[in-house]
Amino acid sequence: MKAIEPEFVNRVELVIKAANPAYENLVVTNLQRAFGGNSRLAWSLDIAFEHGGQLTQIPCILLSQVPGRHVDSDTCAEFSVLQALTGRGISTPGAIALDADGFINGAPAIVMERAEGEADAVKFLRDIDGSSQALTTQLAEKTADLHNFDWRSAGLVAEENSVLGQILQWENTFRENRQEPHPAIVFLFSWLKGNLPEPARLSLVHGDLRPGNFLYQGDQITAILDWEMAHIGDPAEDIAWIYRELWSPSRFLLLGDFLSIYSARHGFDPGQKNVIFYRIFSEIKFAVISLTASNSVAQGKSSNMRHADRAAKVPQCLELCFEFIDCFSKAANHAVT
Repeated sequence: MKAIEPEFVNRVELVIKAANPAYENLVVTNLQRAFGGNSRLAWSLDIAFEHGGQLTQIPCILLSQVPGRHVDSDTCAEFSVLQALTGRGISTPGAIALDADGFINGAPAIVMERAEGEADAVKFLRDIDGSSQALTTQLAEKTADLHNFDWRSAGLVAEENSVLGQILQWENTFRENRQEPHPAIVFLFSWLKGNLPEPARLSLVHGDLRPGNFLYQGDQITAILDWEMAHIGDPAEDIAWIYRELWSPSRFLLLGDFLSIYSARHGFDPGQKNVIFYRIFSEIKFAVISLTASNSVAQGKSSNMRHADRAAKVPQCLELCFEFIDCFSKAANHAVT
């Protein structure tokens, strides 16, 4: 592995020091490349400093944006969410520093605490060590904790028409990245806008909560990761995304049982109709992410060959959408009668 340049280490130190002036004699050590997923570059590091006369050491992770990403995100907004959650009982890495201007690596980046555990989605879905049912049960509880979080008192702000805003955001992303008309997707966005349910409450929504985006050790979830798509919205959105077919934990815990555990945690029911609606939205969202990934390769913005054929996943997404629309109609008719 290529050695890290001393100047790079120095830039990391400067950013962390500027964000934490109370940390005296701060030094960065053990800086090395790490796996950052498909959309970001990552480095692991440790920081040591004096605070209140005590020597403190914190393991950290540095995440930097890359060009040609398949998910467009706002690093500053993500860091604001991490700051709001830090120290408030939600399982998330603590926020350390924001590099909004790309001083460290030429692109916006964040530094956060490095939690213990692994995020191996394949191991989780194969239930290699027999812990996946317990982990899914715990995921239901932690999802409920997140959706019960008092985001207003933490300083987060909801956009006007925030629920509709998510649909419009992904529709705009679709229009910017489609390489052909896709009339079925155009219709489905119209259907979503015409059938938007009222959320049972507005909550902080993770936006990408699924296997692979939480760390675990044994049968314990240690941290929820990747808050790039976090926003204020309908909590049913997260639940539907967790149960997308590609990574669904339904073999360990049926969706109905997940919802029962979730609702018992804080006495809050997100609503069956809303969950079905967001299962439709989830398929459209995944289809748009796939089209964006494919387009980034076609436009020469990305050389990640895992994205080259992502558009092939769209037909299955559309098929599931129309199946869920039937379920949505039945749920709506049942509610009326």
